[in-house]
Amino acid sequence: MLGRPLIGICSRPDDESLGRLYINASYAHAIQEAGGIPIALPCGFEAASIAPDIVSRIDGLLLTGGGDVSEEGFGGNNYDEGCVARISLMSADRDVFEYAAVRAAWKTNKPCLGICRGLQVMNVSFGGTLLRDIRERHPTTTVTHWQQRPWDVPTHSVRVEATSWLAQILGGLEFEINSMHHQAIARPSPQGRIVAWAPDGVPEAIEFASRSFFVGVQWHPEEIGTMPQLFEAFVDAAR
Repeated sequence: MLGRPLIGICSRPDDESLGRLYINASYAHAIQEAGGIPIALPCGFEAASIAPDIVSRIDGLLLTGGGDVSEEGFGGNNYDEGCVARISLMSADRDVFEYAAVRAAWKTNKPCLGICRGLQVMNVSFGGTLLRDIRERHPTTTVTHWQQRPWDVPTHSVRVEATSWLAQILGGLEFEINSMHHQAIARPSPQGRIVAWAPDGVPEAIEFASRSFFVGVQWHPEEIGTMPQLFEAFVDAAR
């Protein structure tokens, strides 16, 4: 067996403006349990300038959850026309680093896994758009997309496309997941395809077939703990 690959985990600024960066321990634990070595990555304008060098030194990139994608980041045009709902907890520092990092991973065919916001970052980085709020397009949905704690409890199901990598990795076509998001993919990136949906039709996963492993999921598998094979597949691809 080859050595344990180094997995870079994107950090986020704290919400109290105290100048701190952090990652949730659940991400690091999931990567370590899957056989990888987790390391937290910096974010910000200075870090963005060396993002290609950072990505060259890791074996896989994990894009994590957090606040909303800003209107100006990722090349702009991130939200679908007609969407006007309020967005919050944006970070220009985070946007500029993750845009540079995910594109560096794409250029070098470095395995990449996106979780929640991470899926959204993947989509807008390569020409897709988002809904500012799910209820702008699904006003009558009864699906709970934003659940309260505990986060390891499933709140709705997802249906997975039978021909997808995700179906092969997870070994099935329907799963119970947790859900902590109010935004979602509106138009998928031309390079990606939607491969999972909630019961109300909201996209829940995206894959980019031109790369060896480029997968994003809208739920939080690191919290629900029932899909270790997703992290194992990611770490194996990095290895």
